[in-house]
Amino acid sequence: MLLLDFKMSLLLLLVALPLLFSSANSKAVTQLDREAEALLRWKSSISDEAGPSGCLKSWSKHISPCNWTGVACINTVPQGRGLGDSDAVPGVANISLPMCNLSGRLDGLDFVALPRLVHLDLNDNKLSGPIPPSIGTLGELTKLDLSSNSISGPIPPSIGNLTGLTYLDLSQNYQFLNGHLPSTLGMLHNLEKLDLCRNSFTGPVPPSLGNLTLLDFIGLSCNKLSGNIPHELGMLHRLSFLHLLQNNISGSIPGSFGNLTRLELLDLSYNHILGSIPSTFWNLKSLKTLVLASNRINGLLPQEIGFLVSLTHLDLSSNQFTGSIPPQIGQCRRLLQLSISDNLLTGSIPQDLGQCTGLYDLDFSRNNLSGTIPIGFAQLYQLHNLNLSYNSLGGRFGGTSLPSALVSLDHNIDICGDQRYGLTPCEASELDGKNEGKRHNKRLILVLLLSFGLFCFICLAIGSLALFCWRRKLAKCRTKSKPADMFSIWNFDGKIAFQDLLDATENFDEKYCIGSGGHGSVYRAEVRGSVFAVKLLHSMEDYTDEGTFHAEIDVLTKTRHRCIVKLYGYCSHSQCRFLVYDLMERGSLASILHEEQLARELDWPKRVAIVRDVAQALSYLHHDCDEPIIHRDIKSNNILLDRDFKGYVSDFGMARKLKHIYSSSSTIFAGTCGYMAPELSSTMVLTEKCDVYSFGVVVMEVVMGKHPGDLLLPFFCQTQQHKKLTDILDQRIVEPTSNEEQDIILLVLVAFGCLQICPKARPTMKQVCQAITDRNCPAAILIKPLHEVTLQDLHDFCSTVRNI
Repeated sequence: MLLLDFKMSLLLLLVALPLLFSSANSKAVTQLDREAEALLRWKSSISDEAGPSGCLKSWSKHISPCNWTGVACINTVPQGRGLGDSDAVPGVANISLPMCNLSGRLDGLDFVALPRLVHLDLNDNKLSGPIPPSIGTLGELTKLDLSSNSISGPIPPSIGNLTGLTYLDLSQNYQFLNGHLPSTLGMLHNLEKLDLCRNSFTGPVPPSLGNLTLLDFIGLSCNKLSGNIPHELGMLHRLSFLHLLQNNISGSIPGSFGNLTRLELLDLSYNHILGSIPSTFWNLKSLKTLVLASNRINGLLPQEIGFLVSLTHLDLSSNQFTGSIPPQIGQCRRLLQLSISDNLLTGSIPQDLGQCTGLYDLDFSRNNLSGTIPIGFAQLYQLHNLNLSYNSLGGRFGGTSLPSALVSLDHNIDICGDQRYGLTPCEASELDGKNEGKRHNKRLILVLLLSFGLFCFICLAIGSLALFCWRRKLAKCRTKSKPADMFSIWNFDGKIAFQDLLDATENFDEKYCIGSGGHGSVYRAEVRGSVFAVKLLHSMEDYTDEGTFHAEIDVLTKTRHRCIVKLYGYCSHSQCRFLVYDLMERGSLASILHEEQLARELDWPKRVAIVRDVAQALSYLHHDCDEPIIHRDIKSNNILLDRDFKGYVSDFGMARKLKHIYSSSSTIFAGTCGYMAPELSSTMVLTEKCDVYSFGVVVMEVVMGKHPGDLLLPFFCQTQQHKKLTDILDQRIVEPTSNEEQDIILLVLVAFGCLQICPKARPTMKQVCQAITDRNCPAAILIKPLHEVTLQDLHDFCSTVRNI
């Protein structure tokens, strides 16, 4: 009987086991199916613009989501179950789809259906829409990367629920991500990296960030943050990198920063910071890069600066420091870059600086330094830039190994030395009588030169007056003649043109608006069979000075080049002001690179041709106009393309003649974040080399299909030097042919040359134009196949562009 009972029990167990396993598997399938359905719904709402070969090709209901591209699963044991393998339930844990050209809304993804998600990486796509509050349900999430998209709106406070998060990157969503930073960010106690750079966040930096004691990196640069720097940030003892540049931060530097003993980089430049550097600051023995440029920091430079023995980059330019440069700065022997330009410093240059033998960039310009130039500077063999201009220095300059183009000693008292630097040769002392005779001769020569100069000035004034009268008479004659072109800048019936444009745009109705920028909105106007672009300036306040408005018109009317958008006419009216241009059918280069289908049409030959067009236009502005013109805002949004993808430089709202820039402090600072030359943070003086730098950014953007971002950092080679050139090329277009490979290499070489930190090390636009036209690529770099060329290879060759 017992044997029979045992057999019956065993039989029941054998029958029940498959049912139990079937139940467990059913639950697993049900959970995984829910996650798959959520992802497939999201797929149907977005566009995989890479086409059939794109990242989402494998996303199908016929394939397990664990085998989809960019998706990884893990097995987890439901709460209350055993630890056996049969109890494990698979679930989606990792979604990684960077650089997949995905276009659609982020809030179309049902985060609630993905409770076991650990990693979410969607960087460098075309995703838009807000970050949904439901993202706070991802309690297991450790990495969230939504950078380089077009995500909009504020960060939802629910993000504070992601307490396991170690990596949060929302950078480079540009003007779309905005609003105040939520205080709930301070609840992410495991966070190690926080990058919110290049957005439009406003309001204060949340003091609650001081709770994130594991933070190693904070990136808040290029936003619109305001208020004081919270002293709570001084509690982040593990912090190594703090980027706050280009905001509206005010107040002083917190003394608590002296507690950040692991800090390696601190950049507070381009803000409104006041006060002096706190004394606790000199405890930061690990600090390698300190950038405080373009603030209003004052006080003395203390001798304790010598305690920062790890410093490699120090930029204190464009502040209000007083006193002398402490000799102890020579103890910072690892210095590579040192700029204290545009301050109120006095005294002499310390001889001890000669001990910093690795210096490659030294800028003490625009102070009131006196004495002589240290003889030890001749031993700074790594020096690539030396700028001591606008001081009161004198005496003998022993020279350096630098070419004269990279040394600036202008506007000092009496420096003598090597003639290749534009200096007067130093002469040995002679008899007093001879010296007196020489002084007398010099005075006589000076009087004669002044007299001759006055005579020339009078002749020039009379000639200019005569020329003015002749031109005025000519203009009157032209006004009386019959107009040949309704919109000719020199000759049209203004009343008819004005009324025709108002009629064509229905008084500038929004439905005719085809674009908007920092200076105005652009409207499409069809008048008598011709189509024009009419740029209506935003407000009268931008041009309250009538002379300023007409000075800009003067710049535009003096330019005649096939690669510069043609100006037909303008209107200066009490109610509105507008400019009339050729209409460019393709729109801006930026918009085309942003649109997947259009970007694929923009193949390598077209891209090379566009770069050549822009180079020719800038070379014309800088070198071939009667008076050199600086554009001041070169960027992809200001490069327009016609029907045949020919490039045209546009938007001269900030352009100035070079002589006007030097004579007017009100027009010096201009440009767009991400395209501005780095020297603007130290000198605030704009030259044609600022256009060259911006051009380099645009070239990299054309090659990469997106803004180059971190590749613009002066230290990029330390972290990305082994990256292959093919890794950064725009993957949306077909692989280049061998001839196109040479063009691509040349473009990147030119770009790296234009992006040199030292302005004088950059080529002129005439040199750039010649290099691109001649396709003069260094043979040594062409020995390697394209897939073997690294960024470091190109960086090493970029200096050759100057000599092409």
